[in-house]
Amino acid sequence: MKAIAFRLAVAALAAAASWQVSAQQPQGERVRGTIDKLDGSVLAVKTTDGNAMRIRLTDDVRVVGVVKASMADIKPGSFIGSAAIPQQDGSQKALEVHIFPKAMRGSE
Repeated sequence: MKAIAFRLAVAALAAAASWQVSAQQPQGERVRGTIDKLDGSVLAVKTTDGNAMRIRLTDDVRVVGVVKASMADIKPGSFIGSAAIPQQDGSQKALEVHIFPKAMRGSE
């Protein structure tokens, strides 16, 4: 798994936001990007594809960040996810690995 970019929690804004963009978006859609500004309960975000969005936040909104990590950050019991592609020998080659906080762990 050479040169894999490790990242923490890819999810950006979870289901509790109501979206205000040129076309009304369904509630619960996730957005990935950079926060430009917070004005009261309105978040200005530049998405990873370059679009600008204004998002009105509800009181129970969840915001999760992404930070670089390394192999040393993965410990026994870590909750991880991976994007991978199948190889000819039947193995999987990871394109990226995500280390999720314990609070994001699904039902066990």
